[in-house]
Amino acid sequence: MEAPCILENPHTLPPEEAARRLGVDPSRGLSSEEARERLERCGPNVIEAGKKRGFLETFLEQFKNMFVVMLLVATAFSFYVGETVDALLILAIVVFMAVMGAVQEYRAERILEALRRLASPRARVLRDGRVVAVDASEVVPGDIIVVMEGDRVPADARLLEAKSLYVDESMLTGESVPVAKRADVTLPGDTIEPERVNMLYAGTFIVRGAGRAVVTATGRNTYMGRIARMVAEAGEERTPFQLELDRLAKRIAVMVTAIAAAAFTVGYLLREASLVNLLLTSIALAVAAVPEGLPAIVVIAFSIAAWNMARRNALVRRLAAVEALGSASVVATDKTGTLTMNEMTVRQLHTPDGGVYTVTGEGYSLEGGVYEGDRRVTVEDSPLLRLAALVAALNNNAAIEDGRVHGDPLEAALLVLAHKLGLDPGDARRRYRRLREIGFSSERKRMTVVVEGQEGILVLSKGAPEVIIERSSSYMTRGGSVKPLGVEERRELLRRVEEVAARGFRLLALAYRRGGAEDLEAGEDEVESRLTLLGFVAVIDPPRPEVPEAVRRALEAGIRVVMVTGDHPSTARAVAEMIGLPRGRVVTGQELERMSDEELRDIAEEVAIFARVTPEHKARIVKAYKERGHIVAVTGDGVNDAPALKLADIGVAMGKRGTEVAKEAADIILLDDNFATIVAAVEEGRRSFDNVKRTVLYLLSANLAEVATVFYAAVRGIGVIFNAAMLLWLNVVTDGFPAAGLAFERAEPDAMKRPPRRRGQPILGKPQFTYLALLATVETLLTLGLYHLYAPRGPGYGRAAAFLGLMYAELAQSLALRRLNTPISLGMLASNKQWLLGYLAGAVLAALAVTALAGLFHAAGLGLGDVAAIYLLAHLVVLGYEESRKRLGLHV
Repeated sequence: MEAPCILENPHTLPPEEAARRLGVDPSRGLSSEEARERLERCGPNVIEAGKKRGFLETFLEQFKNMFVVMLLVATAFSFYVGETVDALLILAIVVFMAVMGAVQEYRAERILEALRRLASPRARVLRDGRVVAVDASEVVPGDIIVVMEGDRVPADARLLEAKSLYVDESMLTGESVPVAKRADVTLPGDTIEPERVNMLYAGTFIVRGAGRAVVTATGRNTYMGRIARMVAEAGEERTPFQLELDRLAKRIAVMVTAIAAAAFTVGYLLREASLVNLLLTSIALAVAAVPEGLPAIVVIAFSIAAWNMARRNALVRRLAAVEALGSASVVATDKTGTLTMNEMTVRQLHTPDGGVYTVTGEGYSLEGGVYEGDRRVTVEDSPLLRLAALVAALNNNAAIEDGRVHGDPLEAALLVLAHKLGLDPGDARRRYRRLREIGFSSERKRMTVVVEGQEGILVLSKGAPEVIIERSSSYMTRGGSVKPLGVEERRELLRRVEEVAARGFRLLALAYRRGGAEDLEAGEDEVESRLTLLGFVAVIDPPRPEVPEAVRRALEAGIRVVMVTGDHPSTARAVAEMIGLPRGRVVTGQELERMSDEELRDIAEEVAIFARVTPEHKARIVKAYKERGHIVAVTGDGVNDAPALKLADIGVAMGKRGTEVAKEAADIILLDDNFATIVAAVEEGRRSFDNVKRTVLYLLSANLAEVATVFYAAVRGIGVIFNAAMLLWLNVVTDGFPAAGLAFERAEPDAMKRPPRRRGQPILGKPQFTYLALLATVETLLTLGLYHLYAPRGPGYGRAAAFLGLMYAELAQSLALRRLNTPISLGMLASNKQWLLGYLAGAVLAALAVTALAGLFHAAGLGLGDVAAIYLLAHLVVLGYEESRKRLGLHV
């Protein structure tokens, strides 16, 4: 009978029956031939990270954009009427825009692929009667896997053996406490995955102990794989900016159609102009009104921001997410590893007689020491400190190698404490022989080892304070004397424990006693009795040092920072105080379960911390803030975080500890898992939006002036004042070069001191349209004034002067818009070299168009004196208007 590729409900079966149904002998494992056959039949043990897109597909995706569609229509029309140069130029800009967008997205996907390859794990399996290491992708259903501390579980599996086995399933459940596993139980069929203690799940990590298990599902059939498929099938949400850009494109399309129709009607009915001239005018108006360069400039601005974000450890997977992050009004962030170091650190050592030693240093670095006041102390200063260091070093199964932790993070923190007390854990382990270990369990809440050294046999215990206090009959003072532990002393110790725990610390009690040979055979209760209490270590996962400043900047920028954590409320409050989060309501997962979505939405603005929540709660939290009109960024790293990452406006995944499923669901990946990187990315997002906004204002104000001038000429019967070649030269030379340079502009001084954009707020609102109308009026009057001033010399001179005046007015406008609402200064001219080169190139090419190249544009040639005079006049008029507006406080 052929073995199945997936075993249904393995948690309901005894271990031997699960192995039998999968056709494997647990003592020998599969044969190499059988493993190869199953690999071919069931497929590799990999989770497809969504459909992979090639560069061509990514390139073609860029054309699903309203602006691009408009430009392609304009291109086709220009080809049709014989304006081949115009058509080729428009097409070149469209292709340029698509290539820029595709390169960025394709590059991000390739980086992710490289990260996935680098992270490819190995697995130990029993094949042909011996344990061998294979690539995790080669694990098949029926394989017997061997797991131990530090391993990543390669596939879903039913446990056959479990020795003090604890598994970190936080990526599935969001719960940071390791789960105790057992092989000797069968469970009801309706037991949910997080409660199946006889199962191992792909992607989880072994924290302590060892075990053997039979693989019941691989790849897409695993628990993680099923969630990955759900995420892959979910639709992509469009960012607010994408929607706004489409709306703006539609407005411009309507405006172009209306103006072209009006010009054609007025010219034909009132002035009886020829159809050929009217058609040329309409084409010129269409070319002038559509901002051909805008899509390319948007991509350039966002690509620059994405590149800068990558340099600051934020990998952008979708360009539109750059602006969306800049508009975020709520950041719902994890605590562990994002706000904190994700490194357990001993901060204090409390002695039973009321003493408090302070421990300096961060995380698993060995720098720092233990201090009593200002005096550094070591094991040489007190018998209590020596014994506490021995418990920390010897009642411990962790190891730290090259700064990397192997084993339980809390035990690693104790190793660091021993080192700071002057005891070398490695040397201590060589000098003291472990004779017995009574392992930790969630029921016992303690761990004890029996060791033998120069002073004989010692019993060393650590565990929950209330448990160790109960099992202690005496305590040691700082001076080394031992005193009996009475009822009053116990009550006072428990009060102190609660007081310290309320400040967000996790406490662990240390105790010892001198033992004997009888402790090698005695029962657990007997060994772990009559202890002498040595004190309590206060442990915390400290905030990252840069986070308080990042939180301050986020709050100053009007962003609501909400902590979403699976930790205890008191721990969350303590971290919140350390990083400067404003006080607010704390809501637990239990409270969330009792709330309706409407109730959650109503209280969302009051909440500062969501504690003891699961990843499933995140989606509800995101939805509540979105329904209140916020643009929401949410962080996540686990498989179950993926729905919330998809639902949020900006999903931010962790690059170091994040699962592949979370990364696939996210828009941005933090390569350093750091909250401060989010704030830096927000600043880049705001900078990019400001640059897009100034570019939109620049292009539209210039194009409106062009349209108004051409329309005026049609109404007055002057004819085509600017032909299509002139308009294209205008758009490419003055719009293209300086506009592209504006995409490189530095952040506004107030970028992180103003509130974020509201959901649904248009890119251009009433203030911006008023600004455009007034500025276009100023530029149009300048242009027409120059036309009428020079026209007496001949129509060609009038057209040349108007042409040059409008080009220089637009160049002056690009200078003014380098600061949207604050005055410009001479000192900032060279701060944006890309703009400066574009400005100078535009100024030279504008002059060439009316001097050496005037004949190509059917205009008369102007002298250098005329060029200089028109340059000064255009800058005086436009800069005078713009700087007056800024000083009057008329913001855009």
